[in-house]
Amino acid sequence: MVHRLSPMFDAGSVAVVGASARPGSFGERLARAALSAGFAGQVSFVNPRGGEILGMEALPSMRELDHAPDMAVLGVGAPNLEAALLEAIEIGARAAVVFDACHGSMPDGTSILPRLRDIATEADIPVCGGSGMGVINTHSGLVGSFYPADRMKSGGISLVAHSGSVFTVLGMNDPRFRFDLVASPGQEIGATMDEYISYAVGRDPTRVIAVFMESARNPDGLVDSLKLARDAGKPVVICKVGRTEESARLARSHTGALAGSHQAYEAVFRECGAISVNSVDALMNTALLCSTGRCPAPGGVGLVTDSGGLREMQVDLAEEIGTSLARLSGDTLAALRDALPPDLVPSNPLDCAADLTAAFARTFDSGLDILAQAPEVSMLGFEADLRDDYVYAPELLGHARRLADRTSKPVFVYASFGQTHNRSIANDLAELGVPCLNGAGIALQAVRDFQAWADAGREMPEALPLVPPAVPLPLPLDEAASLETLAKFGVPGAPSRVCSDAQAVAEAGRELGYPLVLKTAETGVDHKSDLGGVVLNLTDGLSLCAAYADLSVKLGPRVTVQKQVTRGVELALGCVIDPDFGPLVMVSPGGTLVELFDERMFARAPFGPEQAERMIRRLRVSQLMDGVRGDHPSDIKAAAAVLSAFSVACAAMRDHVAEIEVNPVVVSGAGAIAVDALIAAAQDQATDAE
Repeated sequence: MVHRLSPMFDAGSVAVVGASARPGSFGERLARAALSAGFAGQVSFVNPRGGEILGMEALPSMRELDHAPDMAVLGVGAPNLEAALLEAIEIGARAAVVFDACHGSMPDGTSILPRLRDIATEADIPVCGGSGMGVINTHSGLVGSFYPADRMKSGGISLVAHSGSVFTVLGMNDPRFRFDLVASPGQEIGATMDEYISYAVGRDPTRVIAVFMESARNPDGLVDSLKLARDAGKPVVICKVGRTEESARLARSHTGALAGSHQAYEAVFRECGAISVNSVDALMNTALLCSTGRCPAPGGVGLVTDSGGLREMQVDLAEEIGTSLARLSGDTLAALRDALPPDLVPSNPLDCAADLTAAFARTFDSGLDILAQAPEVSMLGFEADLRDDYVYAPELLGHARRLADRTSKPVFVYASFGQTHNRSIANDLAELGVPCLNGAGIALQAVRDFQAWADAGREMPEALPLVPPAVPLPLPLDEAASLETLAKFGVPGAPSRVCSDAQAVAEAGRELGYPLVLKTAETGVDHKSDLGGVVLNLTDGLSLCAAYADLSVKLGPRVTVQKQVTRGVELALGCVIDPDFGPLVMVSPGGTLVELFDERMFARAPFGPEQAERMIRRLRVSQLMDGVRGDHPSDIKAAAAVLSAFSVACAAMRDHVAEIEVNPVVVSGAGAIAVDALIAAAQDQATDAE
């Protein structure tokens, strides 16, 4: 099946509308760029005045063409865009590129941007832009941009950037980054980010997709495209901006799209196997590491360096960043002892800086070769002083060439200093298929993320739990009703009774058994503990009745009598309904542990107990569940089952609730049980109940 964007990137003919012969003009830049990369297809220039442009006859109108171009590159301003796009569609163009930011209105008062979107939608024509830099296919030489591509070298990275500046900063900068496709969707008039991703996934030359994203106009499509890439074994590395409130506000003003919840995007990226980074440096270095088509096996990275001091820095950084260094086996250590000079200690990272003699290069070769053969090493990095005038540059290239030939593992070279001047060496290494990364921290972060991506790809996907029909919500949704509702989905709650007089309280005490907790259940009292609305450790009927007498005077007669739960590790569960991605579930430390551990994990609902356990284990508070200082271990699998059941409840009630909170869930050796819960009904349901 032909992809919808194929006419854009696989175009055999291009019409450049607004081309000009005037030196330095935008139209001339468009024309020169179209011819800059040796495009073998047909290029036509269109200018209302006709004439000659760069030695080619320009036609006054697209209607004068003797063929329907696959793509129309519309280098005209906003007032003329509607007419140009309609003319392109009329003559049969199957794709278009728009550069203008499309601000302002038409003479009839209609805003330009929505008007162009309507036209593109009605004609079902993919339109790149506006407010973008166009498209480039380095393998065919197609350039639908005003930036020439004559110096770009073909490779395995496809870059899709909402920002036009990122298109140029990353796409036109350093020859070590070798691209298949480069695109700047901008305002996404007629094609959304997910379509660019899914198109790149289907291309053989594309080995990794680098994405600079401001928003997702088609959230479901984004999820589908990321899963498509995951299933195809092609990493997608995403730098999603709008992580802070101010950044999100700027993203809205820049693209006209909502930036969305950062937590929701991060949850989607984890779910779909995408690699999330927070800077363009990390974006491109990670993409570069992933671009060779080699995939790391299970294990850790092996590092070889020429500096003892930098070796120690690598160890520090790896621990701080969370990069797994390979634990060398006895056989590997023995082989290193036999091969290295006696003054070099076998370790990982391995310092191979021997005496500055002819043996210097041979020592590196031996160390690299032994680590390359070690089964515990999943990929191999070579750190050196990578200046372009490095005296050992020929030997370095020789090591890289031999190493890449000897092993199928990912191999990379890196400089510890991020500002190292090494474009020439990096370009030579790229010719060998060996990435050259600058900056030890960035390199080790890329290694961590690439290894995690590969490890996740080997996991068997967990079947999603079935979501039953939503149960009617009892209104008002107080704590007792909330716990009762969640219990129907398999979230066990502490046994409790809601009472409004002393006799009912006494009867509840006899039914439930002691010890008990007494809590106010008056409407509108949310922070019970702060107001003295919770009384613990009630061990008999006398203490229960006395507590009720006091509480009813302070806060009112309506109370919850609840069985006191055995002490354990406390978690908090929460859910909000994200406007783009639906119910978003959170797990974090609960109760008083919130003040000690400022951490939380998010995932889209629903999910199974295996994912739930992974989420809990990513929290530092999970270490308490393993038992510390003589405490008995808590049942983390029971906690995972409760979290999974909670996610099912959230998915089932997504159309009826605004948010749900369970705090705490007490996890002990006896299981996991919810103590407090509150379901906030969606506004329309709450209004209907009034």
